[in-house]
Amino acid sequence: MTPSTPERQGIPTAAVLDLLDDLERPGVDPHGLVVARHGVPVVRGTWAPYREDLPGLVYSVSKTFTAVAIGHLVAEGQLTVDDPAGKILDLPDPTGITVGHLLTMNTGHTAEQVAEIGFASRRLLGTRPEHEPGTHFVYNSPASMTLSSIVTTLTGERLTDYLRPRVLDPLGIRDPWWVPHHDGGLGIEQGFSGLHLTTDHVARLAVAMAAGGRYDGAQVIPAAWVDAMQRPWSDNADSPDAAHDWAQGYGYQVWRSRRGFRADGAYGQFGLALPDLGLAIGYRGATRATHEVLDACWRFADRVAARGADGPLRPDPDAVARLGSRLAALDSWPPRLEPDPEPTPSDVVSPVPWTLRGHDVGSGTWQVDVGGRLLAVTEHAWRTHVVPWPHAAAAGEPYGTGSVTDPALVLALRARPAGAGDAVEVHAVVPTSPHRLVARGTPGARLDLAWTTTPLWRPGLDTLVVPAALARPVR
Repeated sequence: MTPSTPERQGIPTAAVLDLLDDLERPGVDPHGLVVARHGVPVVRGTWAPYREDLPGLVYSVSKTFTAVAIGHLVAEGQLTVDDPAGKILDLPDPTGITVGHLLTMNTGHTAEQVAEIGFASRRLLGTRPEHEPGTHFVYNSPASMTLSSIVTTLTGERLTDYLRPRVLDPLGIRDPWWVPHHDGGLGIEQGFSGLHLTTDHVARLAVAMAAGGRYDGAQVIPAAWVDAMQRPWSDNADSPDAAHDWAQGYGYQVWRSRRGFRADGAYGQFGLALPDLGLAIGYRGATRATHEVLDACWRFADRVAARGADGPLRPDPDAVARLGSRLAALDSWPPRLEPDPEPTPSDVVSPVPWTLRGHDVGSGTWQVDVGGRLLAVTEHAWRTHVVPWPHAAAAGEPYGTGSVTDPALVLALRARPAGAGDAVEVHAVVPTSPHRLVARGTPGARLDLAWTTTPLWRPGLDTLVVPAALARPVR
């Protein structure tokens, strides 16, 4: 996507600056932002130590790509949304759960049943739901994982292989990595999570969703499928706050929003499509207050909509210069970041020992020992390291690298004095994920660790490793 200035696309640069202010409020922790109008980017921003060219885990944004794969299968006549999932997978299914029920998270299972089922298609389809399929919405990652199994069963290809010529290549998403999963011996990709993308990749998906499936002249999502996927098939309006963005209805692995519809991943990974404004936003960050990110985006959209037209605005060179300077200096180093407000013992203890070495934290270089690997850190700059990681999760785990060879952990480290005496605070960001560890303690002793946002399913650094090849863009 060739960039443009905001005013050329009918967007006041002042509105973009206000959006950045909103996203940099305490507790939001932005990582990457791309705003495009009519397919043309008007702003790209990345907060250090995150990198524009380094893909990161986007959690349930993965679900939307899974749904797009199903849409192509429907367009190719390989299945319909009314087909029973059990028949496709040759699995027992006493209640006839269909592909459509999986797409809309309307299998009829309760939240308690979903938690008990885990990530196995056989268990999902074989567990009789408490409600009639099609009548009860519950957010259901096992349903999305089962859709991944369906893609591989019908095509003999993993999701990325099937999507590559149809979606990924036209969107310019080269060599994406999706965490593998093993469903009853079938080697698939997770489907519900595990896809690693740049913010620009997320924005390109949002551009296509906002443009009826088209991107840069190519129809990357069947137009009829875009129309279908954004319909509110599932009613989630029984939320305590019916005005918020998780109560507007659920489509085919996308959420309806107060404006448009969206791909939505944990802790604020968003691909926002606003077709009425020709607006698309890709965003990655790390917060539990994800509504604050959406509220900021809707205020920005209100500024765009207020014009009533989308033609060019008068150029504002001074504002554009201020925006350029602002984007060049984006940094996620906060005045102070507090840990996850509801940590459990497994959240706050790292699986490897961390020891700080050296006492001259305020003026020079010192080291953190991560499982026997000494990493240099300075107070005033991020130091990024790619650490070989032999402790990858075993195959078959709900979330882990599985069969990935040559795994690596990307760590960006920075520190500062904290309080009286020799106490220090170390920030260890994993830029291939939304996650950050904050360590506090005294040099020479074990540091107390806490996540600012906790990795889902099995907290630990080993769940965040990636193939070493994915980490190579880091310099």
